[in-house]
Amino acid sequence: MTNLPSPDLAGLDAELEALIRSLHRTAPDRVFSAHYNGARLWVKTVAAPRLRSSVLLQKTIAFVFGLPVLQPARNRGGARGLADEAAALRDLTAAGFPVPPVIACTPDWLVLGDAGEALESRLNSLRDRAPDDCWRLIAAAGILLVRLHAANQWHGGAQIRNFSWRSDQPGLLDFEDHDLPGMTLAEKQARDLLLFVYSLTRYDRDTAHPRLPALAASLLGNATPDVQDCIRRLRRRMAWLLALARWLAPHAGRDVRQAAAADAALAAALKN
Repeated sequence: MTNLPSPDLAGLDAELEALIRSLHRTAPDRVFSAHYNGARLWVKTVAAPRLRSSVLLQKTIAFVFGLPVLQPARNRGGARGLADEAAALRDLTAAGFPVPPVIACTPDWLVLGDAGEALESRLNSLRDRAPDDCWRLIAAAGILLVRLHAANQWHGGAQIRNFSWRSDQPGLLDFEDHDLPGMTLAEKQARDLLLFVYSLTRYDRDTAHPRLPALAASLLGNATPDVQDCIRRLRRRMAWLLALARWLAPHAGRDVRQAAAADAALAAALKN
């Protein structure tokens, strides 16, 4: 039996904070685990704000194509970034969604309860040896995303790497990209679907019987008309770039191949 610390929105238990500081000194990444009172916790340290040049480039692309859905997420970094993510997690917890519980949020740390195994790790182990099982888990993640959208919510970074798996159920992770200023709800949800489908292309290896178009059709079939229109608008305004990606795909790198495969799945879904 494990004993999670009581949620403390202001700070940390002194003993737990001492443990976190000790682990942080040797942690190789800004996210690391800690075991405390028989419970596994996850600790996020502050992130640096994104490079202005990268943000400016994304904003410029969004402006040129007239597509707010391409705007970058606002991740303010530092203590404000941790607080923003904690607020998003608390809101989704209150709405009944499977996200990591917020144990504490301070200017230095965001401490979360355990949410299970990273779904991506499980998919990677199943991709070649048990593709049916792999796609069963992907479908479950898709259903969770549909349920999130039906509640007028969104993720912001809905790539498959930001899903978890626990007790035979998917969960949601990593809301650092949840803040999407300048987008309507439909545009935020369209962004989720685009990122989700794009991130799944590497699991769709059977070219004779692709699975991604059916999943994309299910996702779009459950989306609102406004979300569908956002994706149609993106495909229409970026048609020449997507055509170039399809032409280059056989000889290009993974990103271009994935973009072409995701677009093909979405195009098939929109015809249904």
